[in-house]
Amino acid sequence: MTYSMKVKSYVRLLLVVVASMVLISCSSVEPKTYANQSPQFEFNKFLQGNLTGWGIFQGRDGEVQKRFRIDMTANWQGNVGTFVENFTFNDGTKQVRRWTLTRIDDHHYTGKANDSVGEGKGEVWGNSMHWNYTIKTETDSGTYDLDYDYWMHMIDDKTLINRATLSKFGYTLGDIAVTFHKQ
Repeated sequence: MTYSMKVKSYVRLLLVVVASMVLISCSSVEPKTYANQSPQFEFNKFLQGNLTGWGIFQGRDGEVQKRFRIDMTANWQGNVGTFVENFTFNDGTKQVRRWTLTRIDDHHYTGKANDSVGEGKGEVWGNSMHWNYTIKTETDSGTYDLDYDYWMHMIDDKTLINRATLSKFGYTLGDIAVTFHKQ
């Protein structure tokens, strides 16, 4: 390989690295970005009583692989909330997830579910909440600990839109979109 070809190779590699760093740095939105957005997401007030959600899971290629309904019952006692999510999937399978969440202050929450690995952390500002947690997730090929990067956005006093990116070792596996309606 000639000197000129080596230089061009290194320049291409450098451009790929710089472009990757730019994309990675641009992909992270801070929860405080939504501080002045309304309606205000009063997490412990919205998630109280009965809610119904409808959602999809899309694989990396964008194909919808699962559809589901969630019937949720939520109850707060002081700074501790308990939630029971009853999932019904389009293939007829059912799943129950039980959460216990704790309000730390006006903007921060922690949470643990019956199938979570460790404790999740959430931050709410304005009309949005950002969660990060790990769930033991059953798939057709086994059970895996998947990382959820989860956003919740209030649309109005009865509607919440959620979007999560699922990953393993930083590799994106797919996305979940859910719309909740408060009864």
